[in-house]
Amino acid sequence: MSSEAPRSGFAAPDVPRFDNEASEGSAPRGLGSFAPDAAIDEQIADLERWALGNLARDRREKLRFWVLRGLAFLGAAGAGVAAGFGISKLAIVLSGLGALAIAVDAAWPTGSFRNPHQRAVYDLRELQNTLKLRWDKVRLAHPDAAARERIAHALTLLDAVQSKREEIGKYLGNAEPSPGVQRDSRR
Repeated sequence: MSSEAPRSGFAAPDVPRFDNEASEGSAPRGLGSFAPDAAIDEQIADLERWALGNLARDRREKLRFWVLRGLAFLGAAGAGVAAGFGISKLAIVLSGLGALAIAVDAAWPTGSFRNPHQRAVYDLRELQNTLKLRWDKVRLAHPDAAARERIAHALTLLDAVQSKREEIGKYLGNAEPSPGVQRDSRR
């Protein structure tokens, strides 16, 4: 077994212990309305929605790529054939169509050759699986849903998920296709 850290971005949980709180004479703190099972389930569902959104965006980018490049190729090829047969008006229209498709493609560039949205889907699915596996381990180790250790593990997992989400958000934010367009800062 390798001594390297796991690729998923999770470190070994360093869970705070609450065992000494009750023994020090202080009254135990109330757990409030925090439901660790619901919080973890919501995170998994949210990660799935984010992954599906990235898949949809990836599909749209691929479709746009092939439509624009296909129109440019067909316009150029059709213009060459039309010019060869002496149909100059059709050659002009087809070459204009090809030029327009190239101009739109150049003005609306894609992120990069290696799609960051595919990477995000992979990372999000890996995060989901890791979160589910670790949460199942916590539920086995602490079957009482109100156990302080279980809540502490849930909070640690949620912190790890948040840091991985921020990491994914950073490389998705760096891969925006139009660097000159400013985003709404209220998001």
